[in-house]
Amino acid sequence: MIWVFLLLISCASAICYRMGGCSPEDLEAEWGWVPGWIRAFPKKRDVGCNLLTAGAAVIVGVHGPWWAWLLLFGLTWGALSTYWDELFGFDNHWFHGFMIGMSFLPLAFFCEPLSLGIRCLALAILMGGYSKIVTNATWEELGRGFVMPITLGLVVLL
Repeated sequence: MIWVFLLLISCASAICYRMGGCSPEDLEAEWGWVPGWIRAFPKKRDVGCNLLTAGAAVIVGVHGPWWAWLLLFGLTWGALSTYWDELFGFDNHWFHGFMIGMSFLPLAFFCEPLSLGIRCLALAILMGGYSKIVTNATWEELGRGFVMPITLGLVVLL
């Protein structure tokens, strides 16, 4: 049953990730079927993917004090808001994925650090590799948004 929830949350995260990366024109063209109040919300990726991934973490049994979750939210927001082009000179989706995984560091002290560490590497490989293979921006962003929550299944498997 956990995997069904992870799959549904991952699909919702994929949509939030893509909608957060769309121009206003593309948003209307691609996502016209989504209610207007959702399309009008300015931080769909930063807030939507963040909350959905945190919710997935709760479902798979990640736990920690309230302040660790608050730190997680802030760190994930920061990781989602950059592709690290200022540091590398190009959009580095490999490092983008790794840092999204690292945003779980505050919770790693209270739960399963090994699986969360492996998730950092998995996110880096999946986001970077997928972005190299897929050239369509819509599918690329949908894929990167999808892997954020689904990789928390490593906590269940390990």
